[in-house]
Amino acid sequence: MIRQLAFAALLLLIGRTQAIAQEGGIQWYNDLKKATAAAQRSNLPMFVDFWADWCAACRVMDKDVYPDPKVIGAFERKIIGVRIHFDIQQELARKYDVQALPYLVFTNSNGTPLLAYRGLMESEDLIKVVDAMPPLNEINRLDRVLQKNKKHFESLEAMASQLRAMGFFQTSSQYYDRAIKTSEAKKNPARREAMLMAMGTNYLELQAGEEAASVFERMLKEFPESPSRTAMLLAAAQGHHLSGNDAKTQQLLKSIITEQPNSEAARTAQELLDSR
Repeated sequence: MIRQLAFAALLLLIGRTQAIAQEGGIQWYNDLKKATAAAQRSNLPMFVDFWADWCAACRVMDKDVYPDPKVIGAFERKIIGVRIHFDIQQELARKYDVQALPYLVFTNSNGTPLLAYRGLMESEDLIKVVDAMPPLNEINRLDRVLQKNKKHFESLEAMASQLRAMGFFQTSSQYYDRAIKTSEAKKNPARREAMLMAMGTNYLELQAGEEAASVFERMLKEFPESPSRTAMLLAAAQGHHLSGNDAKTQQLLKSIITEQPNSEAARTAQELLDSR
């Protein structure tokens, strides 16, 4: 009797799956290796959805987001969909550092994360991200180099720059951080300064004030005579402002006025001080 019930349930599940396919639903992979092979063949990114039966927000996405015809169309055009059960595939959950559900990861064709999002994502936002995914030929190539040599400086710098241009600021900063720690970067102050500037600007784009301020304060110490010192001061002030550190913000703005009294930067700094 138990076997009959189990068999009936299996038939029901298969019927539901077939119905979804007939209606043109998202064609999900449940095996990351097979999904990766498909993504590599087509040079497409992957969308990896970590979910669980007990996750209420996951059920909302199943009901309201994934059946949306516009979402389905975006997936058909631009991305490979993968669903990973959090409770069953714990090794993958650890690999992608999943700490809350739903956890949505946009990766390159090799499964390397480009962007991660925790929580329910509405249809409109999901479509925007999927449609904004750029061609991945160069990203995939750089990633393959880095899989062989994690400290390859040129590839780390290039990957960071590519990701920044795509708007993946958080991931870009992670690659810049790795590049800056290499021996090649330590031997080349000009390139290290340029990478730190890009990294700090990434954090400003993300409105991550503390991280931005930390990067620009570091630059002010490492490169005190840099021609970009005024830009560093202004960016550091912006970072402190975002993090709510008013005293430090005012100190840096006043430094700009003192060091460059008749400059455009000084006028900007004064305007910012007057507006507080």
